[in-house]
Amino acid sequence: MRIKAILLMAAAVLSIGTASLAKDKGTMTKFPNWGIMTVPDDIYMQSGRQPMLTAADEGNDVIALFEKIFPIQPETYQVVKKDDADFQYAYLLHYTATIWDVKAAVYGENRENSYLRDIGSRPDMRTLMNRLNQNMPGRLPQGFRVVAPVTAKKTNGHLFYEWTIAKSLVINGNPFTETIHCLAWQHGDTMEVAAILGNIAKEGDDDIISAVTDMLKNAEKMPKK
Repeated sequence: MRIKAILLMAAAVLSIGTASLAKDKGTMTKFPNWGIMTVPDDIYMQSGRQPMLTAADEGNDVIALFEKIFPIQPETYQVVKKDDADFQYAYLLHYTATIWDVKAAVYGENRENSYLRDIGSRPDMRTLMNRLNQNMPGRLPQGFRVVAPVTAKKTNGHLFYEWTIAKSLVINGNPFTETIHCLAWQHGDTMEVAAILGNIAKEGDDDIISAVTDMLKNAEKMPKK
């Protein structure tokens, strides 16, 4: 199933390649609850689910794997980046949650209890991210490790929190590392969280995870409340 889906997406990229390359800045695309993203001409993105070997313990279902930690249903997107005759593939999960949902996930507590405990106040984002750094190594699914802890970075006036985790596998005798880069930001009582899953075949700005991260961080018309 995964091979068939990848072939179909690659064919779609090839079919739009000639028309897209005529544009300079890419395609303006509305990303619900996040803003307006510019999708570069060498990237194809469509809504849909993607089986991942990273989640083999859950039938290759990443959503089911992370639902144990963060019980929110995400929007999911399949992403392909075209580099001449080569292709890179990624899977994007986008969660929209209240800050109390995030607090419950970080502290490992019931969401209702988290909300009731904070009536009259709102959890502090910086405190939550500091606690996430402390708790994350012990709360990740089996086999995952922290590659980069949570750090705060400001882009175009918006404060983003970023961190990276990974899982190493052996596929057909070959070592393979699935990288998951996460990006979170707050508007009002709402948190937007994106998780980008992919294999970084190329180090540097050409890899698909960096490209999708840049798309998200440079979005326009992002909500303030």
